[in-house]
Amino acid sequence: MSKRQVLIPSIVYDRIRPRLEALPHEIEILCWTSSGIHLADGSPIAATEYRPEIGWIPIDLLFAGTSNGMVASEFLLFTEALIDSGTIKWVQSCLAGADAPPLQNILSAGIRLSNSDSPNAGVAEYTMAAIMNVVHGWEQRIDDQRNSEWKQKSWTEINGNTWLIVGFGSIGREIAKRAKPFGVDIVGARRSATDDPLADRIITMSNIHEVLPSADVVVIACPLTDETRGLVDKEFLDRMGNGSILVNVSRGPVVNTSDLLAALDSDQHLRAVLDVFDTEPLEPSSPLWAHTRVTLTSHIAGAGSGITKRGDDVFFEQLDAYLSGDDLRLELQ
Repeated sequence: MSKRQVLIPSIVYDRIRPRLEALPHEIEILCWTSSGIHLADGSPIAATEYRPEIGWIPIDLLFAGTSNGMVASEFLLFTEALIDSGTIKWVQSCLAGADAPPLQNILSAGIRLSNSDSPNAGVAEYTMAAIMNVVHGWEQRIDDQRNSEWKQKSWTEINGNTWLIVGFGSIGREIAKRAKPFGVDIVGARRSATDDPLADRIITMSNIHEVLPSADVVVIACPLTDETRGLVDKEFLDRMGNGSILVNVSRGPVVNTSDLLAALDSDQHLRAVLDVFDTEPLEPSSPLWAHTRVTLTSHIAGAGSGITKRGDDVFFEQLDAYLSGDDLRLELQ
C-alpha cells in the first residue's frame, strides 16, 4: 500500500524532520517551493506519483516572499498548489480564522480546513502589554527620561478594573487568564451565557450594551462574521464609559472606523489600541496614525516568539489525529 503524502513548504522541513520521523504513521513528505515540488531527500517526484492528501500552512509562509504588508506571495502560491493538486483532503492552517482570501479559496474548493490556536498566547500577552502601556502612561514616562526630568506622580492600576471581553472564545479566555491575577473583574460576552471559570460573569452578545458603561476596558476578540461586522458602531461607542479603552485584536471591519474617530474626538475621552484595520496596510493618510488617543500596531498581536513552536505542536497533534482517524480538536466548519 502506498504511503499517504503530506505536502509542506520546504523551508520548514529541517526544523520538523525529527518529529516527522518519530510519527507512528507511514507517510511520504513532499516539499514545496515556488519553483517546484520534490521529495524530502531532494529528488524529483514523478507526476504519476504525485497525490498529496494532507497540507500544512505554517507561520513561516506569512513572513516569506514579497508581502509589502499584504498577503505574502509564498502563502498565496502554496495555497494555490494545494488546491491545484486535486487530491488534497485536509489542510492545517497556522491562523486562528479563515477570512484570508487564500483560506477562503481552500474552503470553496471543498477541502477540510483546520484553524490554529497557536497565535492566542501571543495575542493575550500583546493585549496585556498594550493596555498596561496606555493605563500606566509609559509614553509620558519615556518622554520624561529623554528630557532628563525627574517627575514623581501617582499612576493608575488595573487592579479593580472591569474588562469586557467581546468574544470569549480561545483568545478571550487566554486574555482573561492573564488579567485575573492582576485583580481584574472579567465579563465575557459570547453567543451563549454558559458559566466559565475564567470569567466573573458571562453575558450574551445581545447584552453587551448593558455592560459597556461600567467597563474600563473593552477588548474585541470575536471572529469577523456577518453578525459582528460593524458591531462597534456609534451606539456601541456612545455607551462606553468616559475615559475607557477600546482594544481591537479581532479584525478591522468589526469596528466602524468613522464612528470610532468621531468618538475619539469627543468629550468622552475614549482611547483605542488597534492592531487590525479595515484596509491593511493602513493608509499613510489615515488620521489614526497621528491621533493622540490611539496606540496602533501593524497586525502583529499574534506574532510572538512562541508562535512557531506552538504552531508546530498544533500541526503534529492534528496530523496524528487525522492519520489515526480520530476527531480533530480544531476544524473550521
